[in-house]
Amino acid sequence: MLKALFIGILILTSSCKQTDLEQIRKPNTAWQSTDQPPVYPGCESIETTTQQWDCFQASISRSISMAFTENPLTLQANAPKSVTLYVEVDQSGKVMFKGVEPDTHKAILHAMQIAIDKLPTVSPATKTNVGVTAQVQFRIPILLQN
Repeated sequence: MLKALFIGILILTSSCKQTDLEQIRKPNTAWQSTDQPPVYPGCESIETTTQQWDCFQASISRSISMAFTENPLTLQANAPKSVTLYVEVDQSGKVMFKGVEPDTHKAILHAMQIAIDKLPTVSPATKTNVGVTAQVQFRIPILLQN
């Protein structure tokens, strides 16, 4: 009786480990040229994914530029003339601010955060090989002018 209980516990333990391993396994998610990038409102009618991607980046740059035009910042003399903006689009299409390079004044970081928060929800990127939306990160060069 004790042997049967021990064997049962051993089988149960090993089957639980197999289930956990199966849940950890993920499909191949390397970005492919056939995958759909995130689509900014107004860029939906563009046919190629490369042009949609260009439209997406240009639209975000334009929106941020407009935000800085509406709320101008006085840049210090040693402030960088351009920065690289790091942004992420999650699976629901929300655009999120991740940072800038080079590290800059807190006022610029705060202004960037506000500008990104005002962006509309976009159509998220889609992994066409598995048919699911994907989270993507990208960077956009931004010129800072005084």
